[in-house]
Amino acid sequence: MNRKKLTGTSPKSLMDMLASKDGMFRQKARESLVALGKPAVPSLIIALQNSTSDQVRWEAAKALGVIGDTRSIPPLVKALSDSNSDVAWLAAVGLSKFKKTAWSPLLRALLKSGPNSGLLYQGAHHVLANQKEDGFNDLLAALIKDLELGALSESAIVAAHELLKRMKVKS
Repeated sequence: MNRKKLTGTSPKSLMDMLASKDGMFRQKARESLVALGKPAVPSLIIALQNSTSDQVRWEAAKALGVIGDTRSIPPLVKALSDSNSDVAWLAAVGLSKFKKTAWSPLLRALLKSGPNSGLLYQGAHHVLANQKEDGFNDLLAALIKDLELGALSESAIVAAHELLKRMKVKS
């Protein structure tokens, strides 16, 4: 197959193609869905949340990160805890592109998480590690330090609440 995107194909067909065993075929389907942009987002979210195939979730996470539609933020936050580390990594990469826009759902997920949320902590660390924002850097640093250790101490919980407060978002 050549490197061109698939054209003249319905979004439903493209979504079905994400399950192909042929990696190049999956890539072309993903690239075509990305080219569709926002209309493809609901189907990609469903695939990310419901597919039993690691490959399909991987393709969906990658496409959602590239498209950059804010509707994908909550599902990408949830995917930080995906059983497949590659899917979780792509969710973190996608979320980091949203910068501060992704903080509120991410912080809320951290505050709701339990002590066995190491995958979420790793993903959140990746999302937040290189972000800087005037008026938030002190709290980000405290939170990132704990996330790097794979934990969420009382001081990190306070930092997350304070970040939300500074953003004027209810936790």
